[in-house]
Amino acid sequence: MTFMKCNHINCNHGFMLPRPESGDTAGGIDRRDFLKASLAGSAGLVSMTSLGGCATMTASGGPADTLIVNGRIATMNKRQPFVSALAIKGDTIIGAGSEADLDHLRGPGTAVIDAGGRTAVPGLNDAHTHFIRGGLTYSMEVRWDGLSSLAEGLRMMREQARRTPAPHWVQVIGGWTWAQFAEKRYPTLDEINAATGDTPAMVMHLYDRTWINRAGLRVLGWTKDTPNPFGGMIERDASGNPTGLLVATIGLPALVGAWLRVPRLSAEEQTISTRHFMREHNRLGITSVIDAGGGGQNYPDNYASIAQLAAQKQLTLRIGYTLFAQAGGKELENYQAWSKMVKVGQGDDYFRMIGAGEYIVWAAGDVTNFAKDFTGNPPVMESQLTAVAKYIAGLRWPFRLHASFDSTAQRILGVLEQVNREVPLAGLRWGLDHCETLQPKTLERVAALGGSINIQNRMSADGEAFLAKYGSQVSADAPPIARVREMGIPMAAGTDANRANTYNPWIGVHWLITGKTLGGAKLNGDRNLLDRTEALRMYTAASAWISSEEDKKGTLEVGKFADLAVLSADYFKIPEDSIKDLESVMTMVGGKVVYGAGAYARLAPPPPPINQDWLPIKTYGGYQKRAGGTPAAAALASAGHAHPLIIGDSGTWNLDCPCGAF
Repeated sequence: MTFMKCNHINCNHGFMLPRPESGDTAGGIDRRDFLKASLAGSAGLVSMTSLGGCATMTASGGPADTLIVNGRIATMNKRQPFVSALAIKGDTIIGAGSEADLDHLRGPGTAVIDAGGRTAVPGLNDAHTHFIRGGLTYSMEVRWDGLSSLAEGLRMMREQARRTPAPHWVQVIGGWTWAQFAEKRYPTLDEINAATGDTPAMVMHLYDRTWINRAGLRVLGWTKDTPNPFGGMIERDASGNPTGLLVATIGLPALVGAWLRVPRLSAEEQTISTRHFMREHNRLGITSVIDAGGGGQNYPDNYASIAQLAAQKQLTLRIGYTLFAQAGGKELENYQAWSKMVKVGQGDDYFRMIGAGEYIVWAAGDVTNFAKDFTGNPPVMESQLTAVAKYIAGLRWPFRLHASFDSTAQRILGVLEQVNREVPLAGLRWGLDHCETLQPKTLERVAALGGSINIQNRMSADGEAFLAKYGSQVSADAPPIARVREMGIPMAAGTDANRANTYNPWIGVHWLITGKTLGGAKLNGDRNLLDRTEALRMYTAASAWISSEEDKKGTLEVGKFADLAVLSADYFKIPEDSIKDLESVMTMVGGKVVYGAGAYARLAPPPPPINQDWLPIKTYGGYQKRAGGTPAAAALASAGHAHPLIIGDSGTWNLDCPCGAF
């Protein structure tokens, strides 16, 4: 491999000379020697060799379709933590080791992608998100995720109000927190009204409050005679008229109910919006999600767009979805109807039904507004949950339950312990999600029933409210990560996007490592912090376990899916706060490049179309760059690397370096 120095004035990169054509030589290397097509015969599927003390794993069945070389590849495989090269055939990894180790898997049709010394990781797997619902409206939302200035957010709303045609609204629907802003405050209704004028507008802060402008109140028809919705309180002026502020009091029903009255895009545009949301996830290195359903997300109606994309083989994310009860008091009827439509495990490796949750009974939920007192679940919770849990367990459906507070978890476990005596839960991989205040005795009961824990970084977005309500001692153990690990309870991590939190998983990874909120407050005690390897494992191997797919994904090893992300910076070495700025420069799902930045862009499919110029995604995109953060394409030019070299059926070529040297 011949290395040269790039002499471009703004570039310190090395680059690889193109390989010689057949019959030519360069630097003493013959193309025929370089593109070796021979495969070492081996008995059995997987062989291991030890070269220089490093185990190399390969599988028979080459040659490879693709080799990724010259990388620092974190496999999450404890037997082989780092390799520099991967061999891929079809959608599967067939070799992991060094480039020399895998040379026998190189054939005349093998494409070679040079990672340029960058860090690559298994594709991230968000173990608890609301992707399907979020995708339907993503392109019509002004996203404040990552924004560092409230003034900038109001400017975006002002511009969007001028573009938005009737009957559509300006929408800022969760994923942000006041603490991320330099101003350290919420927007005011006066500011929102001034920015949006006669265009209806809704601004939702996490799952605790929503502001609706004057134009929106007129459309909704809210007056002094409008009663408070279930689970919410309408703020009123001295005359009793709604001001436009709606506050959640017990959970999410009131905010969801208001949002459901906002006009939607056409079915075709919802499908395109979902494709954009997939691409945005791929940009952040996400290759899988576990979709937790949601209020207002009825099966099968609100799954039509994602099901269509799955049928057309257009998914660039692997999605395991659970079914979320839609009708309070009629949850058993929901599951009885759904069990006639779909079976657990139905689908394929890109789109599969994996169980029930996160609400299987609405009465078992608890508050989503950490600033409000939680007064406990209603008395009907036990009877309703018993009926539904028995039915689901009888179907052998795995299930997950929302439980932020210990009192909720205790009552849930009382029901499940009784159900388990009649319908064993063993083997169902059931579990509790969120779990911020679970106590040791409660965790012991979870372990005794064979349950699991799925945590989300809601504290990074809403930690200041939690701290103000419960104090530093409780906050330091919210959630009790160390205790869960000590007890050996399976645990994974997700975002709870895209309302209660941002969909950017690197914010969650940063929180696991530092214990800090987006406002900079350190809440988690040191005992609950993870090192970088274990934090990454929570979003990869551990998440795959939740959906019973640990034999297929979550680590980069022979026999598993080639789902990976080449990162914009070295996750293991950059300053902790820079972890929040990480993204992917190349994301691969099932051996196919689904996203590329800079030089890798030409390997990926083009972005989906934007058919309507007014849509916010056309102007603002998705996650907003934090001040001082480095975009992926710029990172390609600023970090020392070899220019990516691709070898394919038609020969060899170098991709253009973002520094402009070629």
